[in-house]
Amino acid sequence: MKINFWTASCSCFILAALFAVLSGICRYLNKNKKEYSSFTEGRVVHIETEPADSGENRTEFHDRQYAVIEFFSRGRLVKVKGPVFTYPYPYHIGQKLHICYDPEQPEHYQIITDRRWQHLASVAYGISLFLMAGGCIFFLMYAARITL
Repeated sequence: MKINFWTASCSCFILAALFAVLSGICRYLNKNKKEYSSFTEGRVVHIETEPADSGENRTEFHDRQYAVIEFFSRGRLVKVKGPVFTYPYPYHIGQKLHICYDPEQPEHYQIITDRRWQHLASVAYGISLFLMAGGCIFFLMYAARITL
């Protein structure tokens, strides 16, 4: 069986371009879901509990809880109040959270919970690089007139 390295090289380059476009689309979709431009990692410092409204049953299951989250913005430590939930709280003390925030007003932030598009973009980009390297190898084999 004779391998045509020119065809293999062109096929790898075309597939690499398709995966690079897929990676770009995924990164675009990931960026559009975010409200703010800067990204960082925050940490839950502690969880505060507020009693329920006076009209509700006063059990711990009706208390409102929120996390105090800290992260760095432009070299300064920022502590913000997290989203309010009822018991049990979805985050725990010491948990790391991915946060996007406004660099001018870091108190305006958003916790990133869905990172599927970011992971898919990274995988597509890696496949694109692998195919690009394979295309280069096949092209060099074609140029050197190597036959298998």
